[in-house]
Amino acid sequence: MSQTIGAFMALLTVMTFTANYQRSEILTQQRVVAGELEVMGNAIASEVMNYVATKSFDASVALGTVSRLDPNTANLTLSSDFGGKLYAEANDIDDFNGIRGQAFFYEMADGNGFDFEVDVDVRYVDDMGKESLIPTLTKEVTVTVGAVGGLLSPIKITRQFSPQWY
Repeated sequence: MSQTIGAFMALLTVMTFTANYQRSEILTQQRVVAGELEVMGNAIASEVMNYVATKSFDASVALGTVSRLDPNTANLTLSSDFGGKLYAEANDIDDFNGIRGQAFFYEMADGNGFDFEVDVDVRYVDDMGKESLIPTLTKEVTVTVGAVGGLLSPIKITRQFSPQWY
């Protein structure tokens, strides 16, 4: 009888050890996947920020209304007029403001990959980096990337833009 109880205890110990080991391995794999998703999310955020950087600082700068010779910020787009465009239709930086849930697919191989959603916010900032209610020659763009499943916390990158001559 005592041998049977000893065998059951040994079996219980081995089963507990095995269950804990498997749980540890699963958590390790989840952390690895979360790390990979974070790398992919950063790549998406960087790609979006680089796309924003290809656009003009402001419609007034593109038209030459505001220039190095006439840097009158009163002619820049008002913050209240930012956004209202789709991602593909944005002509200048402030057009990206308010974009929510823009879908991006990060392809791994053979059409398999992960879906991400991107939000973009744009605001004027002063020389100290604080939000400005009046137009300035510096706009701050914040890109936030979230995964449709699996990313532990959103990826957020911020960059400031000014006209090339400023």
